[in-house]
Amino acid sequence: MVSILETLINASEKAACVARSCCSGSQNEVLLVAEKFEGEANARFERDFKTIADVLAQEAARAEIASSFPELAQYVRGEECSEIGGVRISIKDSVEDTTELLSTLVAPAVAKRMAEAAHSDSAHGFCDKLPDNLSEIDTSDLGIWIDPIDATAEFIAGVRGQADADRGLPCVTVLIGAYRRSTGEPVVGVINQPFYNNCKGRIAWGINYGNIQKWSESEMTPGNKIILMSGAEKPEISAKFMSAGWQVKAVPGAGHKLLKVALGEAAAYIVSQGTTFRWDTCAPHSILQAKGGNLISYTTQKPITYNDDIENSTQQFCNSEGIIAYIDTSVFEEIKNVLAE
Repeated sequence: MVSILETLINASEKAACVARSCCSGSQNEVLLVAEKFEGEANARFERDFKTIADVLAQEAARAEIASSFPELAQYVRGEECSEIGGVRISIKDSVEDTTELLSTLVAPAVAKRMAEAAHSDSAHGFCDKLPDNLSEIDTSDLGIWIDPIDATAEFIAGVRGQADADRGLPCVTVLIGAYRRSTGEPVVGVINQPFYNNCKGRIAWGINYGNIQKWSESEMTPGNKIILMSGAEKPEISAKFMSAGWQVKAVPGAGHKLLKVALGEAAAYIVSQGTTFRWDTCAPHSILQAKGGNLISYTTQKPITYNDDIENSTQQFCNSEGIIAYIDTSVFEEIKNVLAE
């Protein structure tokens, strides 16, 4: 099981390196941005975008996973379509070949820097303290969800130097989660925050497989009364929690909010509408379950599952009934009481 966890960590760091490569040059460099097609876009946004970094980061992560576990190659799914600007992105056999492909879309210097990131060595130190006493995992029953750069709007603003304080690049996350194809249950999750601590980054991971519950070390803040919501959440819901003594905070990025819950920086995150997707929640779900929490439907209060038919359209991967993510069961009991009022 350590090998699959290490592979997902390495894949997340490949994606993180691609994201960071976009900040190494001048702010005047053109970051290719494309509007998503109907059916591909998040319905929450009037206009939804992806960048060449989103697509390349996803393909770099996908290639890393397939290299270590070829049997999983056809079961790796992600947020982004691999086509952008009329070009289908893939990781070629060499840096030079990937650079040549990317150069059809961006300036050669940018293409080379991004290609080098996509082909970068996996050595990074994030795997140095992984547990070594874990049982094997049945990879023949696994599927993978990838969100290569969550909070794309914040990423674009950050790369261009146009983000407000406490927004932009620190809100960007890479989310990679494994689930059982037979049941849809999330089992391994990795959240990578590439731009944390001046781009040194940090990673949270969790395993919830059978009777194994393990997670990365993190300082918890027990008993806090912070609940995270989108700025577009229904006012009556946030009002209920404020009246009950909760501190309601709106911060960007679903992955960013879920990371805060997983690390105990917030007690919960609520979305009453269908604005998150399987790729947003699979990785955090595993971590929360490993730590005694959960991620459930807002409407039915049943756990989200991830083994959707691979032929489904993008919108069918939506968590259409909303979500409640929480760090432990006592928090969920409080949330139920507040919502029932």
